Amino acid sequence: MSWPLASHFSAMLQNPKVAFRDPKLQQCTIEKDEKRQPRPWAGAFAVVYKGIDANGRDPFAVRVFTTESPERRERYDQISAYLKTRKLNCVVDFEYRDQSIRSAGDGKWYPLIVMEWVQGETLFKWVRAQCLQNNRPALGNAAERWVALVAELNQACIAHGDLQHANIMVTGSGELKLVDYDCMCVPALVGRRNLEVGVEPYQHPGRNEHTLLALDLDNFSALMIYVGLRALAADTTLWQKYVEQTGYDKLLFRMEDFQTPSGSAVYGELMNSPDSEVRDLTEKLFSLFRAPIDSVSPLSELANSFAKVEQLLAEKKWAEAVEILNRRGQFRDAPNHLKRQIRRAYEYVCRQEAWESFQKIPPQTSEENDRKLVDTWNEKMFAGFEPAERQRVRVAEARRRVTLLDRLYHMIQQSANKLMLAGEQGIVDMAGKLPQGYQYGLRARVERAKRCVGVLSRLESALANPLSEAAIVAAWRAAEEGQWGSLIRAAWRPRIETAEQRAPLLRQLHNMPENIPRRQRDQQILEIWQDDLLADCREAARWQEEYAAAAARKDVLARLQAAVENRDDAAINALLREPSLAGFPLPAEWAPAIKAARQGRKQAETLLAALRDGQKEALPELFDARVVRFDAQRFAPYNSVLRDFITTEVLSPEKLGLRPVKRGALKREKGSETAYRVRWNWPESIAAEQCLLAICFGEPVEEDKPDELTAYYRASVDRESWEADGASLLVETQPDWAGGYVVVWAVIDPGFETFYSAPLVLGVLGDESRSKWKPWRAFGARRGEVAQTEDEPEPE
Repeated sequence: MSWPLASHFSAMLQNPKVAFRDPKLQQCTIEKDEKRQPRPWAGAFAVVYKGIDANGRDPFAVRVFTTESPERRERYDQISAYLKTRKLNCVVDFEYRDQSIRSAGDGKWYPLIVMEWVQGETLFKWVRAQCLQNNRPALGNAAERWVALVAELNQACIAHGDLQHANIMVTGSGELKLVDYDCMCVPALVGRRNLEVGVEPYQHPGRNEHTLLALDLDNFSALMIYVGLRALAADTTLWQKYVEQTGYDKLLFRMEDFQTPSGSAVYGELMNSPDSEVRDLTEKLFSLFRAPIDSVSPLSELANSFAKVEQLLAEKKWAEAVEILNRRGQFRDAPNHLKRQIRRAYEYVCRQEAWESFQKIPPQTSEENDRKLVDTWNEKMFAGFEPAERQRVRVAEARRRVTLLDRLYHMIQQSANKLMLAGEQGIVDMAGKLPQGYQYGLRARVERAKRCVGVLSRLESALANPLSEAAIVAAWRAAEEGQWGSLIRAAWRPRIETAEQRAPLLRQLHNMPENIPRRQRDQQILEIWQDDLLADCREAARWQEEYAAAAARKDVLARLQAAVENRDDAAINALLREPSLAGFPLPAEWAPAIKAARQGRKQAETLLAALRDGQKEALPELFDARVVRFDAQRFAPYNSVLRDFITTEVLSPEKLGLRPVKRGALKREKGSETAYRVRWNWPESIAAEQCLLAICFGEPVEEDKPDELTAYYRASVDRESWEADGASLLVETQPDWAGGYVVVWAVIDPGFETFYSAPLVLGVLGDESRSKWKPWRAFGARRGEVAQTEDEPEPE
C-alpha cells in the first residue's frame, strides 16, 4: 500500500471537521501560510502543523507521518509509558493516535501525534541570530544548557536517537526542548531494530540500518553539537565563513570535514580556537569519528576532561576545577597524582562556600539567625581559620540561646498533653531569660502563655474584690477564648455563672436614660430587674429602692386598670389615693373612667344626701342605677325607697326611652330564609345597661316576668355588643318558630334587685304584614293603642 504524501494531508487539513476523527480536533484551526494553505514544518519522515483549539488559546502540534512503519505505534506506546513515570524538562508531552487523520489521496485514516507546541525557533535559526549579533555569552550559555540537557537524558536512561539542529527548539526564555521522538530509545526498546539512522553529519559513521537501539546512541551527536556551540561562542565569525556565505544548512560541520581533516578549514580554525577546551574537544571529536561507535563516552565526561582540571589545579583555580569535576559527576577515574590536589581543591571550595554561607547570616539577633549560626558553623573547616575564629563568641552566645529555645520547645511540647497553670507559668519564666525584643518562632506561644497567666490573675483578683460583675465576666470570657477554661478552679465557677447572669442586667440598668417619662422608666427597670440575682448585689444597690417603688406602683396600677375596665368607681376612687401614684402620669384612655368615678362619687354623695333628707322630689334628677350598684352597701338602707321610685318612675316608657324603630324593627336578612335583623332604640344608660331579647310563643303583657316566660329563644344583650353590630342584633331562627313574637325588655340593675321594663314587641316571625313598618304596643299601652315611634317617613 502506498503511503500518502504530505500534500494529501495538507489538502485535507483545509477542513479539520473532515480531516480529523477526534471531535475536539475537528473544532480546531490549522495555522495557514500567506497563500491560505496549512503551514507545514517538514522533516525527514514527518510533517508538523500548528493547531489552535476552539477557544483560540492553547496551541498544539499535529505531527503526520510521510512514511510507513509497522512498528511505529508499538514503539510510541513504549516511549509514552516510560515518559509518564518521570518528568523531563527537555521533553514535551505527546499522544500517539492511530487511525486519526484522513488522507485526501485515498480517503483512508492514518496515524498522527498530538503534542505540546514549543513556542520558539530551531537551534539553527537561533544560533544564526546570535552569531550575526556577535552574542557570544548567549552561545556560551546555550552550550552549558546543552550539557545539562544531555545529562538529564542520560540520568533518565533515554536516548533521543536523532539529535540535530532541527529537532532542538530554543524557547523565548532560552530553554532547550527536544522534538521528534521517532528514533527515541527507552530501556524497553534496547536491542530493537534501528528504524532510522538520523541526519548527517550529526551521527557517527558507524551507525547504519543494522545498528541496534542503545542508551548511548546520542553520545557522538551530543558531542558534535556541543563543540559547535563552544566554537561559535569563542569566535562567531566562523558562522559567516562556513555557514552563511556557503548557504550551508547544518551546524558548522560537514561530512567531508571528518573524512579529510587535513583538508578541512573548519578543523584547522577550531584547532587554533582561543578556547582551549574547543581545541581539546575538536581533536577528541575527530578521533572518535574514526573509532568504534560504542567507544564514544558521554558528553559530561568529554566536556570536562582531567587535562583541564590539572591545569586549573596547577594555577590554584580551585573553584573552577571543582566546577568541572562536578559537571563530570565523579572523579574516581582521575589520575592518582591528581587525587590529593582534587581533595584539597574540594576542601578549599567547601570551606569557602561554608564561610560565604556563614557571612550571609544577618547580624541581627533572632532565633532564625542563631540557628543558622549554629548549623552553619563547621568546626572541622573553621578551626584555625582566622576570619571564623573571630566569630566564636558570637556563635557561643547563639548556641546558648538555641539551648534555651530547645528547652522551651520541650516544655511547650509537654504542655500539649495537659494544660496546667504551673506549666504556663514555667513557659513564661523560661522565655524571660531570652533578650528583650528577641525574635523567635515560639514567641506567639509564649505570648499566649503570658496572656493565660495574666487573664487568670485578673479573674482571681476580680473574684476576690467583686466591684464589677462585668470585670469577672470579661476575665472569664478571655479565659474561655484562650481555651484556658480547664484551668479555672471549681470553687470559682458558681460565682462566675452568677456574674454572667448579672452583667447583662447591670449593663441595661446603667444604660437606662435618666430623662425618660416615669412610666417608661418604671417599665424598663421592672423588665430588667431579677430580684433573685440582684437583691444582694453591691453593684445593683443604687437601683434597689427605685425598683421597689416601681414594683409597688405596678401592683396599684394593675388594680386600678381592672377597676377602670370594670367601671368599679369605688375601687377607682380608693386606689387614686395610694401614695405611690402621687404625681404619676396615668394613661389617657383611663381619664373618662376616672372622671366618671369621681363624678359618680360626687353624684353618689348627692343622691345619698337626698335619700337621708327624704327629698324624694330630687330623685328623678339624681337617680343613676350604676351609682347605686357601685356603692350598694352605702345605699342598702334606702333600698325600699329606691324600689318604689324605680317601680313608679323609672320603668315608665317616657323615662327609659325604649322605643321601636320605624324602619326595619324586624327584617329578614338578605339572602337568608331563617336569619332576622332586629333593631330598637336603646334606653337611657343611667337606668339600663342591658336588654333582654326573646322570641315568645305568644304576645307577652306587662305583668309577665321575662325570665319565666316560655320562649323559643332568649338572649341578654349589652349596649357595647349591640352598638358594635350596628345598633341591631342578628338572630338565627328555626322553621318551627314561625308565628313567634320578637320582644325586647330593658333591664334595670341597681344592685339589690333586677327590674324589667314593659315588653316592646318588635314583630312576628313569618308574618310580613305584621312586621313591616307597623308600630307595636309597649310599656303597658292598652290594647288598641299604639306607642309613639321615631318620626321617620315610610319608605317607598
